Amino acid sequence: MGTRPNGSDSLARQVAPQSHWPEMHALICVVSDAKKGTSSTSGMQRTVETSTLLQHRIAHVVPERMESISNAILQKDFDTFARITMQDSNQFHAVALDTEPPIFYMNDVSRAIIALVVEYNRLSVEKGQGCKAAYTYDAGPNAVIYALEENIKEIVQLIVSYFPQKSEEFKDVFGEGSLDLNAQAKVPVGFNEAVAQRFEIGAVKGLIHTRVGDGPRKLSDDEGLLAANGSPKTLA
Repeated sequence: MGTRPNGSDSLARQVAPQSHWPEMHALICVVSDAKKGTSSTSGMQRTVETSTLLQHRIAHVVPERMESISNAILQKDFDTFARITMQDSNQFHAVALDTEPPIFYMNDVSRAIIALVVEYNRLSVEKGQGCKAAYTYDAGPNAVIYALEENIKEIVQLIVSYFPQKSEEFKDVFGEGSLDLNAQAKVPVGFNEAVAQRFEIGAVKGLIHTRVGDGPRKLSDDEGLLAANGSPKTLA
């Protein structure tokens, strides 16, 4: 996190390359693409000024979690990774609620997705398999669900059973081809279907299946979009 007052030594460092854990995938549930009522920047400024929980989080929670989740990634321990990811997402939104006045980034759809993932994991843990999915939310209502590649299809089927999609086919670039998602919808055996209500089409506006990328890199002159003078190449 750095120690300099101007923040110049606060840097993000890669824990492992993309090739380390290629089985790690993500399903993004687009709940809303509208402009947020509270921007991330102004919201964080208010939180820093008013939340006592944030100060406890900075001093006591984040350092330990950073070490633990880094180790989980290096060891490809999905169960530990999932638990920490969800705990930290929950605490981030608790800090938003601890702000004066409180900030509400999630909505009913966001919370319903959490309930589905919690119940999905309950079934898996009950079978001795640990967590199979991890939700996380930044400063907004859209969910990112991390899972290993082998479980993504089952998770998509579960999400669509509660959040049906428009009739357009789902273009999955990772091997599933084009699917009619609504025809695929189903819940796992033993799933408690009462954990969340079923929503109408449009509550989740779209699903994006992706995997962890390889992170930022410096582009060669041939790959870059700007000419040597800083202007876009298309205008040069």
